[in-house]
Amino acid sequence: MLTSLWRMLLDTAKSFLRHGCASLAASLAFFSLLSLFPLVFLLLYGVSFVVSQDVIGGQVLLGFLKGFLPTLGERLAVELQRISELETVRWLVFLSFAWFGTLVFYELDYALNVVFDSTWKRHPLISTAIAVASQGAVGLLLIISYVATQTVNFLTASVPHLWGLDLIALAAHDLFLTYTLPFTLAFLAVGTLYRYVPRRRPQWREALIGSLTFSLLWVAAKLLFVTYNDYATIYANLYGSLLEVILLLLWIYYSAALLLFGAAVAHALQQRAQAEAASAAQTGLAFPPGPAGG
Repeated sequence: MLTSLWRMLLDTAKSFLRHGCASLAASLAFFSLLSLFPLVFLLLYGVSFVVSQDVIGGQVLLGFLKGFLPTLGERLAVELQRISELETVRWLVFLSFAWFGTLVFYELDYALNVVFDSTWKRHPLISTAIAVASQGAVGLLLIISYVATQTVNFLTASVPHLWGLDLIALAAHDLFLTYTLPFTLAFLAVGTLYRYVPRRRPQWREALIGSLTFSLLWVAAKLLFVTYNDYATIYANLYGSLLEVILLLLWIYYSAALLLFGAAVAHALQQRAQAEAASAAQTGLAFPPGPAGG
């Protein structure tokens, strides 16, 4: 069992290096930063039909982004909110925002298909539909995050102030919003991503194992990253106000690398399952069933 696990991890690491996932992660990080402001604007514009703009800006946006971008500072969140509140947005600007907001999903589609060894190209209209659907999925995650946050806030406020139960509820509230909720949303979203985006689709079991690998490593990295960030005062003196941007870029790059590593795990499981199926088929051909006895 341990030998098989070690061999699979070794194959995953080789696949990660062979497909140039480090460079693909850098490309994903670049397009993520390029698409961040337009994508947030489009999300808030769409979700504003469901929740008021003030509630989104004050309660949802900052909490959602901090759940997935732990290095996001207050100033960047304020800038995102300021852009979302612009009222003089022409159609040309809106369409350009839509274009830049989808660039990261085009790159994500390309990167995942490289990892899954998908050689044939998808029709551009289908790729565009996937990018638009991905934007809608992120908006759905924003709404789910808002509903879950409000539910937890209500339950925390309803805890009686007896025997320190309110302090326990507050600690559980912070743990849920900081780690549990982002882990759950990331696990479900990435599992669906692995299952449906690659042209050589893995089975649900393989996609969810890859998603679980990503989610566990991502939450662990988030904990270490936030802990290290609290002690990185020397870098604050070195980079000044640029530190937030640099940490944000590093976090997005690391998250993209973990996303592709999880995809490599799913692909390794997919290849192993296909090899086992092919071996079983060859065994069946080599030893055909004998004639029925009379």
